[in-house]
Amino acid sequence: MIPGFPLDGGGIFRSIVWGFTHSMRRATLIASNVGRFIAYLFIFFGVLQMFEGHFMNGLWIAFIGWFLESAARGMIQQQVLHDLLAGHKVSQAMNPHYAAIPAETTLQQLVDHHILGIGQRSFLVKSGDDAIGLLTIHRIREVPRPSWPTTTAAQIIIPLSEMERVGPDEDLWAAIEKMDRDGVNQLPVMTDGQVLGMLRRDDVISYLRTMQEFAR
Repeated sequence: MIPGFPLDGGGIFRSIVWGFTHSMRRATLIASNVGRFIAYLFIFFGVLQMFEGHFMNGLWIAFIGWFLESAARGMIQQQVLHDLLAGHKVSQAMNPHYAAIPAETTLQQLVDHHILGIGQRSFLVKSGDDAIGLLTIHRIREVPRPSWPTTTAAQIIIPLSEMERVGPDEDLWAAIEKMDRDGVNQLPVMTDGQVLGMLRRDDVISYLRTMQEFAR
């Protein structure tokens, strides 16, 4: 119940501040900064304990303080990122150029010519002109290497019906949260069954850098 966000007590403290300010952004920043202050108190008290001869107890308290400070700083950075991306759409950050491969491509061909040769890490798999699924390096690693020459991309894809996807007009921050929630690094951007591009974490970082350059 210590009011150091993101501890439970810090969450309650943020709710109280939110009730007074009616601003989740301000409540998060205030609660996170209070959490950092409490974390520094933990670190100071821990170091003091070590100098007084209680080395292990002091080290443990200081470690808790360091962990709390890192978590609170991460929440502040997350809020800043949210503020930067608020109001922006997926279509603004997505990459319209994506790697597409035929369904009959073998994993050995894929690794030799696309992954090692070009450095691609995810692929849209097509049968003719229709997209049928997504293939990632993680899926390839699950196949034993001796089977690469005979295993095709179509055999190990994430089917289109199971793919997480976003629309071009969806909120960019919501898309990032979807990536985190589902544990993926890219999302196909689709509308009416057609793939318009890919949204990767690298694309979001590149978009943020561009925004900062124009801001300067």
